[in-house]
Amino acid sequence: MDNNKHDAQSPESQATSILTSSVNTDDVAAKGAAPEPQAIKAEAQEIKHQEAKPLEAKPEPQIAKSATVSRQVTQVNRSSWAIRFGVLLTLGLTASTLAGGYLLYQHMQQQIQVQAAQNIALQDQLQQALIVPNQRIAQLEQQQLSDAKTFQELSKLATDQSQLQDRLNKLAQRSPTHWMASEAEYLVNMAGRKLWLEKDPRTATDLLKSADETIAAMNNPALLPIRKALAKDIAATTNLKSADIEGSVLALDALIGQLDKLPLNRADGEASTAEDTTISGDLNDWQSNLSKTWKALTQDFITIRHRTADVPALLAPDQQWYLVENIRHKLLQSQLALYRYDRAAYHQSLMMARQWIQSYFDVQAHQTSEAIAAIDKLATLELDPITLKAFEAKPLLLQLTSYGELTSLEEPQL
Repeated sequence: MDNNKHDAQSPESQATSILTSSVNTDDVAAKGAAPEPQAIKAEAQEIKHQEAKPLEAKPEPQIAKSATVSRQVTQVNRSSWAIRFGVLLTLGLTASTLAGGYLLYQHMQQQIQVQAAQNIALQDQLQQALIVPNQRIAQLEQQQLSDAKTFQELSKLATDQSQLQDRLNKLAQRSPTHWMASEAEYLVNMAGRKLWLEKDPRTATDLLKSADETIAAMNNPALLPIRKALAKDIAATTNLKSADIEGSVLALDALIGQLDKLPLNRADGEASTAEDTTISGDLNDWQSNLSKTWKALTQDFITIRHRTADVPALLAPDQQWYLVENIRHKLLQSQLALYRYDRAAYHQSLMMARQWIQSYFDVQAHQTSEAIAAIDKLATLELDPITLKAFEAKPLLLQLTSYGELTSLEEPQL
């Protein structure tokens, strides 16, 4: 037993146990995660410290000591290579992880760009697809507005139709003498045409009187307002001065036809006989004495040359045509002024034609004197403007012919 105990406590057994514990520690370290270099160094120092204690207590042989040191160096080398391999493996995994993450990031960026392009394309397609619906909506809105206008027009047509139907019903109930009311309205319309278009108040008055006789023949007391209005219109047209426009136009035509027969003005070339300038003593001859005195006073200031030969006309024969055409133009302007009822233009044209005739034609000739007298007579024609604008009986006659009766019982004020 003592030998066994000694053997158990021998340096070799202690070295074996230390190596075994160190091997177990290395195996555990190899199986676990790769420890840090500082931790490994600390464990190695602890092992050396533990080995140093038994050696101090009990010295070992030299051979066992060297074998133990070689084994420890071998174990430390193996541990360092394992640590290096673990570090390299960790760095490789980290690098691969970073590379994979970068590739994944690039792939995600590409996917995002593709998705953005797809979104833009989808938006464009959506806008293109919305064009037709928007146009259709605009068309529907326009159609709705058109339908609303059409509905309003239909409503108005329905109202007009109902009014027309009421009017037809009233027309169906008119008296048998309605044709006389239509005749009176026609006569009043003709009177207005004669008055305002042809400037003939006399004929207009006669037509209004005929319309009044037609209304009186209907023998209806309800038509008294119409007769009062007609009486007022007849009085207004009677007070208008009627001018003979047609007669004046015909007189101007006759005057225009006589222009080519008017003789031109020529100077008298024969010598004038000597006049007696002796003043008589009779008081009854005061006019002749005054004339002789005036001639005696003017003889020293005015020289009169006496010619025995004919002198040429004031106008050459080729210029006579232009003169006649100018006078004819003025007379035609007078006719146009008559139709327009322009009194100023009428008198101005007549006076210009009279002045030219008196200046360039022989006033001693019978034709010239007659032409001047005709112009003076035409100049006395008065063209008064027509102040009457409308007949008061016309709206009442329109009510009578449209509705068969007067819709208003108010009488026109006279």
